[in-house]
Amino acid sequence: MAKKLSEGQKLKIRDMLRQGVESKAIAEHLGVTSGQVAAISAHVTMGSYDKGQTKTDFDLAEEEPPSSKILSNLEQIEPQKSNKVNSGILLGENIETGDDDYWDPFPESGSTNPHALIVGESGVGKTETIRSVVTELAQKGINSIIFDYGQGFSLDDAPPEFLEYARPVEIHASRDGININPFQLFPFDINGPLNVAQRVADTFQRVYSQIGVQQHAVLRQAVIELLSDSEIKAENEETWQNDPPWFHGLQNQLEQLSNDGGNPQRRIAANVLSHISTVFVFNTFREGGEKLTWKDVAEADGKVFIIQLKGLEHSLERVVTEFLLWNLIGFIESIGPGPLKCFAVLDEAHKLAFDAGSPVEKLLREGRKFGIGLILASQQPEDFSSVAFSNTATKLIFQVADEDSKISRQISRKLRGGHSFEEIRQTITKLPRGVAYIVSENTGYITKIRQIKDRINSW
Repeated sequence: MAKKLSEGQKLKIRDMLRQGVESKAIAEHLGVTSGQVAAISAHVTMGSYDKGQTKTDFDLAEEEPPSSKILSNLEQIEPQKSNKVNSGILLGENIETGDDDYWDPFPESGSTNPHALIVGESGVGKTETIRSVVTELAQKGINSIIFDYGQGFSLDDAPPEFLEYARPVEIHASRDGININPFQLFPFDINGPLNVAQRVADTFQRVYSQIGVQQHAVLRQAVIELLSDSEIKAENEETWQNDPPWFHGLQNQLEQLSNDGGNPQRRIAANVLSHISTVFVFNTFREGGEKLTWKDVAEADGKVFIIQLKGLEHSLERVVTEFLLWNLIGFIESIGPGPLKCFAVLDEAHKLAFDAGSPVEKLLREGRKFGIGLILASQQPEDFSSVAFSNTATKLIFQVADEDSKISRQISRKLRGGHSFEEIRQTITKLPRGVAYIVSENTGYITKIRQIKDRINSW
């Protein structure tokens, strides 16, 4: 355990912080821990030292800021490896106990919900945390699939430790396309092409608000006819094993419908085509695209797959993500229930749909049974639906504005006793970079997240 900071050390740290000196340099210069510097930084941010308080009157103050009560423990924590054995995923150091803090999503350890939610403003450490967690998962033989919308996980900017221990594979779906076919039939499609047609039409309707009931019906029928032309017929189950047409065939089908002067729905078909045309312009789903085989993903034994989606139009990002998730769900369900196989990491929740019938909602409710966990991350609490909050057992809350107290109230309702929502709000709005408020098993505590380079020796 590190020695408690003297008043002189605290004053010096405050002065150096206000001069713009980096925390790491301060710790090295003064011979203190980075956690101690982070705690002082948090107090500076909160304005605790701007209220005319000396050390004496600060210690004796009748009403210490609620966040200070929790964050002050950072000043006395020296990162250390716990002596206790844990098979879970290391998050970091609990600032109250100094013990290693673990997240255990594994069913064999008794977990009934492997899903996690991460929220925090830009620059607070979400990306580094995700890298650390998926690398730790890789060391346990669990693979991860990261859907990257902003190149935050690009291998060009990845730390060398991530490249060595996560063994990442980057798939440039936005640039080179991907050889996944949304028309593929799976065993859970008990009505064959009818299920495929419904799924495709539903996906487009969720993403494009202009697609109403009539447009949905035309889309569904177009897919059914396209599959029938490829000898995949609803009335003949033996044909369901035939190779489906590639996705650009839907464009041709809609063009034929819109150009058919005898078709009473030709204008609706033309309208649908105009709304979803970017899907065919980018031609993301194509036979010559980058190879992605879910079987290889499931059996990779400790790798991270990064599906790079930057460069796609915003609506198209959602379309591509949903179709890829449906395809993943189809594969996982085809091999049946089993142990935890992989995690899907969705880094920008505002690009997703959580409503009933969406692939994200299905994974949140049923993923555990088939061995898929979700890690959902975003910058603001409002990016997540109530479904996401209620179906993620573990939450990592980094610094976030939370002006309307939405996330603080939700957290407070989940905790057994403990802090009020206002105290939680005061805490999460002042957290230093790399420090998160963890909510797990109806308890809340603060953890300093350990990065990859700081955990290698434990492997």
